[in-house]
Amino acid sequence: MLHVKRIVIPYFKIKKMKRIILKDVGIGLCFLLSAGMACAQNYPRKVKNAQGIEVTYQSNYKGKARPGHLLMTVSGDRVSLTNVRPEQNDRPDPRPEDKAPVTGSYIDYTTRQAYRRAELPNGQVISAVTPFEFGKGFTQTGEGKHLGMNCKILRTSINSNTIEVWYTNDIPFRGTPQANVGVPDGLVLRVVRNGDMIQEATHIAPMKKGKDVLPQSWGESMDAADYQYTINQSGVITIPVFDQQRICFDNSKLPEVLEDGVRYSAGGGTILLKKVKLPQYVKNRSIFAEVVQYSDGDAYDRTGSVFLIPDSKQQSFLDAIRDLKKVPSFRSEETDYHGLVSTPEYDVPLELMRFFTGFGVRKFNHNKVKGQDWVDSVLYKMEITPLAEKLEGEAWIGAYIGNWDAKGHRLSLKLKYYPDENHRVYNTVPLFNTVNYLEQAGQPYPIFMRQDSLTVKFTLKEPASNARLYYLTTGHGGWGGGDEFNQKPNTIYLDGKKVISFVPWRDDCGTYRNWNPCSGNFSNGLSSSDLSRSNWCPGTVTNPEYIYLGDLEAGEHRITVKIPQGAPEGGSNSYWCISGTLIY
Repeated sequence: MLHVKRIVIPYFKIKKMKRIILKDVGIGLCFLLSAGMACAQNYPRKVKNAQGIEVTYQSNYKGKARPGHLLMTVSGDRVSLTNVRPEQNDRPDPRPEDKAPVTGSYIDYTTRQAYRRAELPNGQVISAVTPFEFGKGFTQTGEGKHLGMNCKILRTSINSNTIEVWYTNDIPFRGTPQANVGVPDGLVLRVVRNGDMIQEATHIAPMKKGKDVLPQSWGESMDAADYQYTINQSGVITIPVFDQQRICFDNSKLPEVLEDGVRYSAGGGTILLKKVKLPQYVKNRSIFAEVVQYSDGDAYDRTGSVFLIPDSKQQSFLDAIRDLKKVPSFRSEETDYHGLVSTPEYDVPLELMRFFTGFGVRKFNHNKVKGQDWVDSVLYKMEITPLAEKLEGEAWIGAYIGNWDAKGHRLSLKLKYYPDENHRVYNTVPLFNTVNYLEQAGQPYPIFMRQDSLTVKFTLKEPASNARLYYLTTGHGGWGGGDEFNQKPNTIYLDGKKVISFVPWRDDCGTYRNWNPCSGNFSNGLSSSDLSRSNWCPGTVTNPEYIYLGDLEAGEHRITVKIPQGAPEGGSNSYWCISGTLIY
C-alpha cells in the first residue's frame, strides 16, 4: 500500500513565500523592460567605436512573421545584404534542375550606386547596377522611434503601393534593406508597405574590424529589367518542340520508320510531329503550352490544336495517321467515324490546347484599315498542368492547323515547366477527340451530332474521387445559319444521367481585331473577326470547361455528349470539335 506523507506549511510561511515570488516576478519584469529600453537606447553607444555593423531584419505580413531573416553588413560606406533561411536538415538536396539562383544585393554610398548580383544554376554570373540620389521620391511625413533611436518617417508610392521608410542618423552608419524603394541618407530601420507588410530591424551588432563586402567579380552586366527577367526565367525548363515550321497542304505522309527528336509532317502536311524528352519529375512544376503562329500564305481563320499521342495501348494515333481505317470506329448515318473515341485497344490524341488562327496575320499585314495596327504574329499560351501525368518522360507531341493552302502557316511550339510548390498530379484518361486532324488525308467531318450523339465507355480499376471531365468544345459551320454563329447547348451525361447542359459561346471576339488583317469588313461597320461565335474567336485560345463528375466507383462507366447540330445548307455542314479527358 502506498503511503503519502503530508507536508504542512504554516500560513505565515505561505504568505511570506507569496510576497517573495511576487517581488521576484516584479523585479524580473522591471529588469526585462528596463534592459530592453536600455539596450535600445545604448545602440549609439555600442557602435560608437565600431568599424562596421551587422543589422538583422525580420519581415512579417499582417502580423505573421516570415521564416528566416535578412542580414545587412555595413563596412564604411559599403553594404551587403544576405537572406538567411532557416535550416531544414530533413529536406533532401534539390535536383539540379530545381536549384535556385544565389543572389546578393550591395550598396556603395560613395559612388551612390546599388548593385545586384546572381549566380544562376547553370553557373552564369549576372549583375545590374542602379544609381541613386539620396531621398529622391520621398516626402517626410513624421517622426518616430525604433529600437530606441530617433527616426524620420518618409513616404513614397511605387506602382500604386504606399511605402513608409523609417531611418535614423543616431548612429554613424548608412544602409537600407530595400534600395529599390529609395535611399535616404541614414540607416533604415523599418520599411512598411501598404500598412501591413513590414520589414524592421530587430538587432544591431558592432563589428570590431571592417571588411570588403563587395564581390570580386560581377559577371555579365545588364540593365535592371533584363537582370530580373533572367533571374525569373533561370528556373524554367523549356522544351522546344517546333521552330517556325511550315504547316500547309502538301500531301505529306508519315514514314514507316520514326526516330526520336526528328520533326515529321503528316496528314497531308497539316500535322507536325516530334518525339521529345520531357522532365522526369513534374510534381513541383506548373506547365504551359506556348504557340507562336503567323500566316505564310493562308488568309483564313483556321482550327489549331496541340496534342500528345498516348502510346500505352495496342494502337495509337500514329496508327490512325498511317491508315485511319485500321483504328476503332463507330457508325452513324451510313458513315464510319474512325479514331474519335478511346477503346480498350486504342487511345485518342490527348488535346493539350485548342487555338484559332487570325485572318492572315503577317502575310496580309499590308491591308490597311483605319485605326488598326496589325500584330506581327500571334502568341497563344495556356496552362496545361491538369494534364501533367502525361507530360513527363518521353512523348510524341503534335501540332495541327487545318488548311488547304500550299504555303499555309508557320508555327513554333514550346512546353514550359515553371518552378512551383509540390502539387497533386491527376490521373489522366483521354476519352474522345473529334478534331478532324486528318481532314486533309480524307477524314470525314464529325457531322454525326445532328441525328446521333457521341458515347464512350471507360473502365476504372479503382474508385475515383472528385472526378472531372476536361472538356474542349467549339462549334463550326461558317454561314448565317451554321453552328459557328448560333448558340447550341452541349449536354453531358454520365451513366445515363444528365450532368450538365450549357451553351459554349464567346462574345468578346471584337477584342482581337488587330490579330486579323484579312478579316472581311461589312457595310455595318463590323468585321468578320468581330462576330460572336460558338466558343472561339479568330486569334485566340479556347479555354477548357471543367465538368464535375463527382466520385466514381470502380468498374465500367459511360459518358455521352449530345449537341443539337444544325442542318446542312447547300454544300456546307455544321459540326463540333469536342475533346474530353477524365482527370481524377
